[in-house]
Order: sequence, then C-alpha cells, then structure tokens
Amino acid sequence: MDKLSSSKREVTFTKSFGGREKYYSVKYKKDWIGDCAIRALAHGTGEDYIVVYKDLFEMAMKIGDMPNADKVTDAWLLERGWIKNPTMKKGGKRVRLKDWPTRGTYIIRMNHHVTCIKDGVHLDIGDWRSRCGNTYWTPPLSE
Repeated sequence: MDKLSSSKREVTFTKSFGGREKYYSVKYKKDWIGDCAIRALAHGTGEDYIVVYKDLFEMAMKIGDMPNADKVTDAWLLERGWIKNPTMKKGGKRVRLKDWPTRGTYIIRMNHHVTCIKDGVHLDIGDWRSRCGNTYWTPPLSE
C-alpha cells in the first residue's frame, strides 16, 4: 500500500507561527519575515523556535551559507536522523499538500518555501495546501 492510499481525509490548515510569537512580534504582516525553514523545523521536530533559530545560524556559519539555505536545513535534519525522501507523486504528478497523507510528520520543501504537515494538519502562517510539495523529510524510524 502506498503512502497516499492510507489517507482517507484531506489535510486541514491551522495558522501557526511555530513559536516565533513567544520571542518576536507577529502582530503585523511586516513582522512575518522569511523564517519558513525555522518555523517548519520547529513544527516538525517539536523543538523550540529559538533553539532551531540558533542551531541553524550555527550550522550556517560552519557551512558558509544562509540559515534557510537548503544545504543548511538538510544538514541540520540529517544530523538529527531525519530521512530525506524524493518528491511524492501520484500518477506521475507531484502531490498537492491538501492530498498529503494524514498520518505522520512531514517537513516539505516547496518552490521557495518550507512547510510542515503533522498528522494531517498543515502548520504554517499561510495556507499552501493548493501547492505541490517537492522533496520532504520524515522523522527517524525510531520515532
């Protein structure tokens, strides 16, 4: 059975700042900065926003890139045992987030964005369910 056939319902959306609101203002749209990778990793791993923020900056300094760069987030997740998966497809087409499996945790790379789906709930500041996912990460097998 493939991952999509186990999904009997559509993914729902819950607006979430991933813990950013504990440390910084999120009152105005101008406060919503390009921290999608930090938010997605905080949602997916359950780690505190500021811990992920600092860890990504440290990793970026080691690698010599920006904290939200793919190679930085990939290295951070790999270091924690997460598994990188190829693009999920159905019938040869990329799967839209609304049709993603509703069981499990997924940190999903999209074009110019990173987001998280956790047990059928899309957690982000914007609703991206109509967009397609690219590569994605799943937790270590022991979780």
